[in-house]
Amino acid sequence: MSLDMEQYKEEFIEEAREHIETITQSLLILEKQPKNTEALNNIFRSAHTLKGSSGMMGFKDLSDLAHSMEDVFDGLRKGGKVSSDLIDVLLECIDALTVRIESVQNGGDEQIEIEQFVERLHEFSKKTQSVDKKGKVSSNGVRGEAGALRLGKKEKQRLKKLESGEECFLVVVRFSDDCAFKPLRANMVLENLVKKGEVVKTAPVLKGAGADSIGSEFKIVFVTKSGKKEVEECVSSVCEVDAVKVEGFGVDFSETRKVASKVKSASSSVEPVVDAKTSQTVRVHFEQLDELMNLTGELVINKIALLQTTSELKNDGIRRLTRNIDRLTTDLQDLAMQIRMVPVSQVFDRFPRLVRDLARKKGKKINLIIKGRDIEVDRTVLDEIGQPLIHIIRNSVDHGIESPEQRKSAGKDLTGTIKLVARRQGEHVVIEVSDDGAGIDSEKVKASAIKKGFLSEDDAKKMSSEQLTNLIFLPGMSTSKTITETSGRGVGMDVVKTKTAALGGSVNMETHVGSGTKICLRLPPTLAIVTSLLVKDSDQVFAIPTSTVSEIVRVYKENVKELGGFRAIVVRGRVLPLLHLHELINIEGDKEANHLEVLVTHGSNEDKKVGLAVDCVVDQQEIMIKPLAETMVTVKGYSGFTILGNGRVIPVLDLSHFINNQKNKTQQ
Repeated sequence: MSLDMEQYKEEFIEEAREHIETITQSLLILEKQPKNTEALNNIFRSAHTLKGSSGMMGFKDLSDLAHSMEDVFDGLRKGGKVSSDLIDVLLECIDALTVRIESVQNGGDEQIEIEQFVERLHEFSKKTQSVDKKGKVSSNGVRGEAGALRLGKKEKQRLKKLESGEECFLVVVRFSDDCAFKPLRANMVLENLVKKGEVVKTAPVLKGAGADSIGSEFKIVFVTKSGKKEVEECVSSVCEVDAVKVEGFGVDFSETRKVASKVKSASSSVEPVVDAKTSQTVRVHFEQLDELMNLTGELVINKIALLQTTSELKNDGIRRLTRNIDRLTTDLQDLAMQIRMVPVSQVFDRFPRLVRDLARKKGKKINLIIKGRDIEVDRTVLDEIGQPLIHIIRNSVDHGIESPEQRKSAGKDLTGTIKLVARRQGEHVVIEVSDDGAGIDSEKVKASAIKKGFLSEDDAKKMSSEQLTNLIFLPGMSTSKTITETSGRGVGMDVVKTKTAALGGSVNMETHVGSGTKICLRLPPTLAIVTSLLVKDSDQVFAIPTSTVSEIVRVYKENVKELGGFRAIVVRGRVLPLLHLHELINIEGDKEANHLEVLVTHGSNEDKKVGLAVDCVVDQQEIMIKPLAETMVTVKGYSGFTILGNGRVIPVLDLSHFINNQKNKTQQ
């Protein structure tokens, strides 16, 4: 790659990935809806642009493979038949393109061996070719002519008064046949030209109704001191310009002069120039977003310290400035968090391809339904949750949805359904994966757990059906008889639980034999700055995220009851187990006071609440959670630490770990 092109590499990689994603998603739509014209046009347009930009960057293998794919898509647009076998080959090409883009990003130069793909695509191209009965010339030629270009009085006077070194050119631009936004591209051409001279006249005029009448050709009368070749290159740099012709022009020229059919082909492969007036976004490295969040967090900590320092002062001026800093810091914090929020579609859109490929390998018919693609979460949360979701969906395909024969015998529709849904629940984001498959048989789980030594037969008899099925979250626990590429329900499910817990979230599962399984991930929207309660127990201060606390109640000692060796309280008519914080974290506690401050909180399931007793609730404030050091990552029950405004370092508790462990003890 030349030094001139190196500066465009990062932009090329980002745009190439977007085009590859568009092609992938559109192919999956086209497989189910062969007559979907919009999907086919999207595919052709992305392949065409990818071919051009790859060629411009010097990646001939990428360009050639995209070109071969484009030929197939062109055949489909002319009436060719869509088949699953063709989609298989095209998706394999997509995989090859993706690997090549990754190689480019990492500085590698290992090219695609495109011969195998081109040969297979060529076979499909021959099958999908159809004759154009109207005998139209291909898009490489010129068809028709642009509208008449008539100069007004002022325009003619301008051409008669050319300054020294100025020339007047007639520029004829031909757009690609599949160009969907010709007025926009025409404006981009003009934006480029005005940097080098003066646009005197266009045909059609890009105002009013004329903007909508742009066909394949666009004419421009242009005055400049630049040379003919420079003008041609300037116009060719706009994406989706298929050809350009530049020739001398004067008032004595025929105003209805036709353009010769031999127009020099201008490659549309030149990198698109960013339209500075219309661009509404900029690309920012993730590392910079992380640093922005860290600095904002430090600012929040110092803001709290400032508020504490000035709270006792009687200087109205300082207190007013402090309030302003508080407000501005809060606004900055909100903005920094919003910038980091991304839609779950960035992960969800991977799964139609995954489900489609796995279903074909397993000989199953599966319909994937996705809802809530626009729900936003912190980028860090989304990065971490991708792998757990892959495990869940793989298990739904492999071990959940039955074969068509089995579903027919069970009286079910031959096509199974997997639903992937994201939704808001209070401050949390909930992601549910459900299927209408076979469900999980607790007896099979029990037999497998006993055989593998996870529990004894006596212990198994004491466990409920729910407790038995939850054993699949143990490392190495599986009910699958054979290890396959996707394997059984237990393979990888420990990863799901571990990853979700590390994010401060929780996992809940419901399953019914013969009806299906639903796994629910409950996640915090962000990991950086959270609202927390500062509580004190046994002279130690801890932070507890408010997202795990429903309410705070005061309970008097005489209202604490003993039930089966465990303490319980009644809150709003509901019996809740009562736990003491110092007992959960194994520190010596003070003798119970006459009354208790109780946090009504929950573990992995919001419906199953418990009461957590502490000595007192100190404060509620926003904190920045900093991760544990590498030497402490094995310590369970702590999601990190934070620094208070007074400089004190305190731990942030992961209550779900303590509470779930305690509930397991009470149920045994």
